[in-house]
Amino acid sequence: MSSRVAVLFPGQGAYLPGVLADRVRYFPRAAEALETIDAVAAEHGLEPVASLLQERDAPSLDDLLAKSSDQLDLAIYAVNAAGFEILTGLGLRADVLVGHSFGEFAALSSAGAVSVADVAHMACTRTRAFHEAEPADGGLLALDIPAWRTEHLVGLLDDPGLRLAIDNGPGQTVVSGPRRSLDAVEEVAAGLGFRATRLRARYAFHNPALHLAADLFSRFTADVPLSEPRVPVYSPVLGRYVRTAADVRQVIDRNMVAPVRFYDALILLFRQGTTAFIEAGARQALTGIARSSLPPAARALPLLPSRGDMNSITTALGEAGFPVSLPPLPGRPDQDAEESQDLPGSPPAAVAPPPREALSTRADVLAHLADMYAQDLGFPVEMLSPDIDLEADLGVDSAKQLALFQRVRTRYELPEPSAEQRVRATTLGRIADLVEEQRR
Repeated sequence: MSSRVAVLFPGQGAYLPGVLADRVRYFPRAAEALETIDAVAAEHGLEPVASLLQERDAPSLDDLLAKSSDQLDLAIYAVNAAGFEILTGLGLRADVLVGHSFGEFAALSSAGAVSVADVAHMACTRTRAFHEAEPADGGLLALDIPAWRTEHLVGLLDDPGLRLAIDNGPGQTVVSGPRRSLDAVEEVAAGLGFRATRLRARYAFHNPALHLAADLFSRFTADVPLSEPRVPVYSPVLGRYVRTAADVRQVIDRNMVAPVRFYDALILLFRQGTTAFIEAGARQALTGIARSSLPPAARALPLLPSRGDMNSITTALGEAGFPVSLPPLPGRPDQDAEESQDLPGSPPAAVAPPPREALSTRADVLAHLADMYAQDLGFPVEMLSPDIDLEADLGVDSAKQLALFQRVRTRYELPEPSAEQRVRATTLGRIADLVEEQRR
């Protein structure tokens, strides 16, 4: 019996500049989805998002949050929509679609319950709803504890603004609320000895505090045509399958304020025979959650964990048990086979790092960091240039980056950096600068 396949669609934060460069050109339907989304963006007076996903020097996630946050939801949706078309174009068929938070809208459009253009309009009107509602300053905080402990913590603090917003599994839950309330949670977490990480979110999502924005969004989208999904969709917000157009409407109406029970969704699907989970969007947040939450019999892999070419995608899918062939470029039926067969070999072994007393200059620190990271990650040391982005270019997730940075702190006896410093230290050059700054 073949594996049942679930395609996962990430939400907040699932953006990488240039992640679709050199990839969309193989898949006309993916390119068509980006064109449709850009046309909708123009109708709403927004800049196009296709360039953000196809140009490697496009603004980073932090830059978009700071300067062009209105584009971010559209960009996240565009990656999800294009990613699903890439999977389809490679011949993979999903048995069930699951979205996480804002990613639920991508699951619905991929299932044919809402058109790509209408979801793009919804992303724009969602931004409009936030602008008009002007919700209080809030955010999200991830905790490395299970949901039952988080619920006890929220109850202990007795803060009406705090909510358990997302249950990702035994190793991660997310609380939402006003920033001052999240400060209190961080203090308690530090006292109890578990990790608390601020997420890059603009509002207290999945919290009744957003009820006004949610009401406006429901009103703005009331006329959007909805239909029964053509592919099964499981909603972590509803806690059940989406079977009718009325169910689709409930997902839309409740998406901002209802908690996300993603762990429950993973467990249910696994029990129903789903053993393969492929993340369609950018980065690999949901892949990490699935790997850490499900038994070893489950396979989870990201489609677009980093920037790269199509060979990186076909190789990863093949190694995971999904052999696929790269389609010819449109207009080039006799495409050179070498373009799809020239797969990268195994990385050479890394050289042992130099003794600590030799690390006196920034160049020494950079050389040591390159050796350390190459040895741990399995990349050629010459590949780890000072400006290569660990996540955007190499697909190293935030948890792995944090673990490696803790080794750097121990090696150099550094104090704990601020959250902002740690978030920005995504290249070896920036990590070396941070080491130098804190050693002064």
